[in-house]
Amino acid sequence: MDEFKATYLRLCKDNHVEPQDSVVELLRSCKHSPGSTRSRLDLSTTSLSTETCAVLGKALSADRLFVEVKLADCMIGDEGVKLLAYGMSSNVATKTLDLKGNNIRGAGAEALGKMMRHNHTLKSLVLEWNSLGMWENSFAAFAEGIASNNTLELLDLRNNQIGHDSAGELGVALQRNTTLKHIDLRWNNCGLLGGRALLTSLQHNRSLTRIDMAGNNIPQDIVKAIEVALASNEDRESVTNQHKTRQEILSREIRQLKNEKRQQVSDLMDRLDHQQDSMGRSNRNTSYRIGQLQEALEERKTAFKSIAAKLSMTEASNALAEQKARELADLVERVRQDNSEMVVKHQEELRLERDEKHSSENKLIKELSDTQDRNMKLENRVDELERKCQQQQEQIYELKEDITEKNAEMKVKATQADEKISVEKQKSKEALREAQQKHEKELQRVREDAEDTEKALKDRIQKLEHHRLNLEEEVSRIKAIQLSERMGHEENLLQTKQRVKEEELQRSKHLEDKIRMLQNAKDDLQQHNSQQSQVVAEFQSKYSNATLEVESLKRKLEDLNLELSGKSNETIAEVNKVKLNYQKQISRMESDLQEVEDLREKCTRLEKQMLEQSKQHRETLAARESELSVLSEKLRMKEAEMARIREDEAQRVNMLQSAIMSYVSSSRASPSASPYKS
Repeated sequence: MDEFKATYLRLCKDNHVEPQDSVVELLRSCKHSPGSTRSRLDLSTTSLSTETCAVLGKALSADRLFVEVKLADCMIGDEGVKLLAYGMSSNVATKTLDLKGNNIRGAGAEALGKMMRHNHTLKSLVLEWNSLGMWENSFAAFAEGIASNNTLELLDLRNNQIGHDSAGELGVALQRNTTLKHIDLRWNNCGLLGGRALLTSLQHNRSLTRIDMAGNNIPQDIVKAIEVALASNEDRESVTNQHKTRQEILSREIRQLKNEKRQQVSDLMDRLDHQQDSMGRSNRNTSYRIGQLQEALEERKTAFKSIAAKLSMTEASNALAEQKARELADLVERVRQDNSEMVVKHQEELRLERDEKHSSENKLIKELSDTQDRNMKLENRVDELERKCQQQQEQIYELKEDITEKNAEMKVKATQADEKISVEKQKSKEALREAQQKHEKELQRVREDAEDTEKALKDRIQKLEHHRLNLEEEVSRIKAIQLSERMGHEENLLQTKQRVKEEELQRSKHLEDKIRMLQNAKDDLQQHNSQQSQVVAEFQSKYSNATLEVESLKRKLEDLNLELSGKSNETIAEVNKVKLNYQKQISRMESDLQEVEDLREKCTRLEKQMLEQSKQHRETLAARESELSVLSEKLRMKEAEMARIREDEAQRVNMLQSAIMSYVSSSRASPSASPYKS
């Protein structure tokens, strides 16, 4: 720290700049931890002049001490940022640079872009509360610097008046950047186009895992799509980290294996050297013995045979030793070949690992494209299902009209049958019985046909309703996120339809029970009528058999005739009563059918009301969107006015600062000046 302070004072003296007392005091108070060679330079909330920024830039260009430089709220301005960025371009130690609240605009943004193109050590850059996005061309230069940088991981651009054009430039830059992991864009005005540009950049960028976008007027669906892309990037980063760890583990194991093999080879070479030394010693011993034998040969010719045998033995041992040497040389050659094969094998495994990594990346990219295609197919399918649902509704309406026509035909047939019954009654009692039987059969057949057609139509309606319910459930499941209100209306409609259907089923069951009771009563009357006819037949047979007893049985016969006429009157009265009841039941059924028709009309009215409500809802949404656009335009005008006010305030501050500096310099130049310093 003392060395940096001495460098700062020396540069101030070389450039004829008066050192700022506040900067000197802060440099004196900044102490790094003992035992650590790195520290932090914190000059936040200290007003820095342009000359001081130039000196600090030169000092930081050759600095090796500070890892973090904090210059927040220092009122540096564009000129000061230019000088600092020029010095930071050649800095190789600083990892974090904080320039929060320094009124950086167009020229400063261009200088920062040049710095990011040349600086390859910064990992975090904080530019909160500046105005980088006010000039699009300057911000494009800054974005170009971000695109060409290969070390930055964190970029803080909160409250920088970044519009949709500047966000588009940033999105284009992010498509080429491969190191940024976190971008903070809160409280800007990126809007819909800026959100789309960021979403498009995430299709090419694979390193970003977090983007903070609160307060940017970006639609929620684009925000969710960006979150999905960031989650996929995070998953991809975790997979790549796993691959890297596995690769490191494999390379470490390969190095261990290489070290082990090298150690084994060195051990083998040591053994071979030892064996060669022993062979050399044995050879020297054998040569020494041969010399002794030659001397002994000259001395002892008589022991020639024994010496020759010893010589052959030594030659045999020498041959064995040479054979052992050849075997050891073959063993060394095999070990070398094994080592080379192991190296080739490990290289092949590394290549396979790389191929697997590339294939996994290609697979992930393909899966991403497949999911996008699947989403498009699902949207097309939703449209098809909606069209099918509309067709099913039209078929239901047609089937309802068919039901009404069948009911009308059934009524017409019933009236025709009644007319036939009245005509047949006038002929005779036998014809009345036959007509009643025919009428009952025809009524039963007509009723069965009507019931069959009604059942078939009901089954078809139920199947269509069930199919339509399935289609609507599938549509609501696919569009659950985008059309929650519409799904609520559709669920209410389904509930009302289900309730109406249940009521119709209950009423139809009730009517079927009534028809069954009437049929039972009719069967009882038919049985009673058949009994009465049997009684009449018995009386006729008795009358034919008792012709001889006519006179004695006249009174009885008259009584029986009277009784028979009373019985016939009773049967006619019962028949008329049953007809009246049957007509009442038919009228009740017609009223029930009219109620069903009323309920169906009510359903259609409810559907029309629901359509009108959805139309009104869309109109209100359009009105709200127009109001929102007007409000956003007003907000943009207010922000422009605030920016203009900030510019005026910054110009006033600069003018005040220059006036103070000129006053201070004039006070220092005059001997009678005040001793106070700025």
